[in-house]
Amino acid sequence: MNSSSKQKKEYNVFTRIKRGDDLVMVGTVAAETDQLAKVYATFVYDEEDWVEMCVVPREEITWIRQPEGLFEKWGDGR
Repeated sequence: MNSSSKQKKEYNVFTRIKRGDDLVMVGTVAAETDQLAKVYATFVYDEEDWVEMCVVPREEITWIRQPEGLFEKWGDGR
């Protein structure tokens, strides 16, 4: 399967600006591979000189608590 036919996955991007700071989620990228996700995150979120940056496939996140979506209670996509 070539890269043009692969499905894109969503990745959450986490960064830390300096040692001792909290690791925070700064955004997301969509990519066909983990390697491309790293490249995309590096270029999209280049506004700081991060000491750490990582991408995590969204499907790999294990939630302990997660708030209900803002409009889920209506069930009609509003």
